Amino acid sequence: MFTISRRHLLKSAASVGAAGVGLSLARIAGARAAETITVVEWGGDYIDEMKAMAAKLPEINVNWILHTGGSAAILPKIKAMWPNPGIDVLTGWDVSWQTVAREGWAEPVTLEKVPNLVDIPEKLLVKDERGNIVNIPRTITGLSWMYREDTTPFEIAKLDDLLDPRLKGKICFPIPTLNQNVQMVSLALYKGGDEKNMEPAWDFMKELARSGNIGRVANADIDVSNSLSSGETSITLNSNGTFTELKRRNFKMRLLNRMDPTTTGFRTFYLQEGWCVLKGGNTDAAFKFVNFLISPEINELYNRHIGAIPANIKAAVPDEAKPFVFNNEEMNKYAYVPDWSYVSEQSDAWMKRWEQEIQPLL
Repeated sequence: MFTISRRHLLKSAASVGAAGVGLSLARIAGARAAETITVVEWGGDYIDEMKAMAAKLPEINVNWILHTGGSAAILPKIKAMWPNPGIDVLTGWDVSWQTVAREGWAEPVTLEKVPNLVDIPEKLLVKDERGNIVNIPRTITGLSWMYREDTTPFEIAKLDDLLDPRLKGKICFPIPTLNQNVQMVSLALYKGGDEKNMEPAWDFMKELARSGNIGRVANADIDVSNSLSSGETSITLNSNGTFTELKRRNFKMRLLNRMDPTTTGFRTFYLQEGWCVLKGGNTDAAFKFVNFLISPEINELYNRHIGAIPANIKAAVPDEAKPFVFNNEEMNKYAYVPDWSYVSEQSDAWMKRWEQEIQPLL
């Protein structure tokens, strides 16, 4: 049974600083349906499974645009093209939606437009200053430290182990604009700080960079999975999706998410991802599309295929995602929800500091 308390997963959703990266376009050829929409989606398993789900609604034809890099990369593009971004449905994360809300890009979401929203926990919904819902959640994501047991020379027991010389070149460390930098937030928490006091994390990162233990700096999730699957590196912080992917490929993975964080430093961070419908496009068809995709049956099927936690409370949690599911007591003990608004506001500054202080040491 799904015991995680979705109503206690997240605080208010937050804004995100935009990072300038380009887009790659992936257009789907084929017969035109009565209605056509343009949807931004992630690549890899996400686009493959979403195409399969979308095919179950043949009356809507979809032109797909693929994210490149993090989900924040597209935001400056939308701003530059507004009010004609050429996008009907935008896929993003919990920390993206306040930017969308602040800019006034989102078509308000209502139960009349998206009836299946009734089965989405209210705590996952992001509202603009007028109280309008701007997002439609589909997946709850957990981010945790993990490692390959077969390529790691000893059992990892605490974050300080990252400095062990036996891990030379074994760490795949994401840049600050990936995972909303919770990898460094975890270091800060372990060393007595938090997302608003990151100096302990920067001190730790400088020591880690000098150690030579970082064998790969990840700019995107695909860098993480490729690095660990190739054996180039062994240890990282990433999402349950990466963990599931590697497990499916028969890699011996260990998840560090049920260890006392006060002594080990290992915590799990939760956020949600889904869609928003942008103004000015084919909004009726867009809402029809996302309403279909968050129905219990389709939301369950999609998340089972990607090994993630469904946002719809009537959808069953796949077995592969259950290692990331906490009950209320476990949430209080092992999970941490940072101030996403503050975190997202620091995105550019943290990345610039990384480039100036950490990158030269690698």
